[in-house]
Amino acid sequence: MRLLQGLLAVVILGLIFAATFGGGAFLLVRNVPMIVEGWQSRSWPVAVGAVKESAALSKPIVASGRRGTVGTHVVRLRYEFAVDGRTFTGTRQSLDDVGIIKSEEQSLREADALPAGSPVRVFYDPGDPARSLLTPGVPIGGVISGVFGLLLIAGGSALVAVGLHLRSHHAKRRKMRRG
Repeated sequence: MRLLQGLLAVVILGLIFAATFGGGAFLLVRNVPMIVEGWQSRSWPVAVGAVKESAALSKPIVASGRRGTVGTHVVRLRYEFAVDGRTFTGTRQSLDDVGIIKSEEQSLREADALPAGSPVRVFYDPGDPARSLLTPGVPIGGVISGVFGLLLIAGGSALVAVGLHLRSHHAKRRKMRRG
């Protein structure tokens, strides 16, 4: 019976560890490249560009029964700029645009602030000018997700440490009772 209880505890702790450690690793792998790009974008060269399209759009996420469609609002943005005689098109305002849920008012304000035809400063990757932003910098959403990933990994690791400590402690107690 004790063997079965011990096995069950190991399986449950193993699943919790796999979920926390795996989830944390997923968040890190997903967000670290965005954080690095944001850090690098702060020193990217600047080109003068022009907004070609700026519109606030509703984007349905989930259709739910009584509540109707649940969604978010986004700004569809397109701008053009030239580097070394070549024309490039960009769509990113900042790296924080990815995955941020906006209200209708917020997306309308952002679209109105960048009307078609208006000039913009475009920060572009000198190694690949097709990668561009209007607002450079480290995305706060990526940093928060990365920190949460680290906390999940630390929590999973702490869980393993506590489990190993308890196992060792119980083994010593059993040995003392027998000896």
